[in-house]
Amino acid sequence: MSEYATVFEVDTNISRFTKAGALLVAWLVCYTIASVSQSQFVLQNLTDLGVSINGNVWLEHTALDWWGLLPKFGGAIFATLTLALFISGKLGRWLKLQRNWLHPLAGALSMLLMLAIMHPLLEVTLIAGTRSFAGIVWQAIAGAVGGELYRILRQDLARWIVQRPKQNALL
Repeated sequence: MSEYATVFEVDTNISRFTKAGALLVAWLVCYTIASVSQSQFVLQNLTDLGVSINGNVWLEHTALDWWGLLPKFGGAIFATLTLALFISGKLGRWLKLQRNWLHPLAGALSMLLMLAIMHPLLEVTLIAGTRSFAGIVWQAIAGAVGGELYRILRQDLARWIVQRPKQNALL
């Protein structure tokens, strides 16, 4: 009996719409984690000062912060995350990485860089939830999650969507 190996040719060219969609989803998740975590740190600091905050007010302020921070903080995250993911994508192709593990690292570093740049430019800590080390760590986690989600959506999921019909056609 002879064994036949099936070879699948995969087109790795991913459309710009897929890349843009992956970027938008990654940014939305990154921004949501960053915004919600900063809100929780601020509300916890108020509670530590003796301010009584019930669950409805806690939830309301979290939602209002998400919406209120969207123009400036969301825009800053979008700009830095887009630049970081572009650079990590180019660097990953240059290094010929099978899976670009640089995207989560770039996402985390972009958040840290953005926070570091915002302080000297505006002479104020714009994001109050980042006044502690734990708050800064959560911002970096948000960037890493955004970068990893971008990698999954842009590389793995997109390749699976492109590859799957070709595999089914050969069966």
